[in-house]
Amino acid sequence: MSSPPDQNDAFNAMFQAGNAMAQGFNQFVAQQQKSATPGANPAAWTAESEALKALQQEWMGRHAQLWQGMLGKGADQPAPQVASPAAGDKRFDHPAWGESPVYDYLRQAYLINSEYMKRIAEAAPVADGQTKNRMRFLTRQMVDAMAPSNFLATNPEFVKKALETKGESIQQGIQNLLGDLDKGRISMTDDSAFEVGRNLAVTPGAVVFENELMQLIQYSPTTEKVAERPFLMVPPCINKYYILDLQPENSLVRYAVEQGNTVFLVSWRNVQADLGHLTWEDTSRRAR
Repeated sequence: MSSPPDQNDAFNAMFQAGNAMAQGFNQFVAQQQKSATPGANPAAWTAESEALKALQQEWMGRHAQLWQGMLGKGADQPAPQVASPAAGDKRFDHPAWGESPVYDYLRQAYLINSEYMKRIAEAAPVADGQTKNRMRFLTRQMVDAMAPSNFLATNPEFVKKALETKGESIQQGIQNLLGDLDKGRISMTDDSAFEVGRNLAVTPGAVVFENELMQLIQYSPTTEKVAERPFLMVPPCINKYYILDLQPENSLVRYAVEQGNTVFLVSWRNVQADLGHLTWEDTSRRAR
């Protein structure tokens, strides 16, 4: 019977996976450069390019430093800090990321790879600003998607929480997932915490006009006299109207009414498939 792979084998497998990921990204950048600039010299961005060569050598050196530090430590000790999260990056704040050398290695290897990819995108010889921005955007999406914190098997917080709750956290997560699938969208907050008319959008008002794209709300005055010219609020169409009328202490609508204004507010409708033929010009024309 063959023996199970030891810790060194596991680290080596992770290192090889990281190497393959970075090499694949090199090819992606080269393809983007070639497709973005027809007729450009295909050798402008190759493995022999001095800029890329220097980045590759630095990337391999940092991985080698991390690898050597891991091998020099005991099985119960974290790796030396070769890479650290950027300021404000809270994905790896939990102590569990440093309690295991495996998870600590995953964290640091990911940070090394993500920094390498971002620097490759910046160094790519792309003159067109729009193409460069597209490359930066795609790089950020790839880097964020590959974070070990996004996957159950490589997130120690998830594993630790599941053990502490005896699986209850997994059950709750599945229930949340099923709830989102039923609603057809991903909930970013607890939808039951707020209710329009109860603790959200409580400034008194009434709908005075509506069409297929919007409703117009007029709010009741709270002062004896109001200004002759009304105050019209038009929130972005991606926001609900109550972004301007939250709770009483932070409602812009309530504040404007209390200053003696007759306030009107547009409430945009969630456009469904039957209105998919309408354009921004239609929206502007119907709102006037």
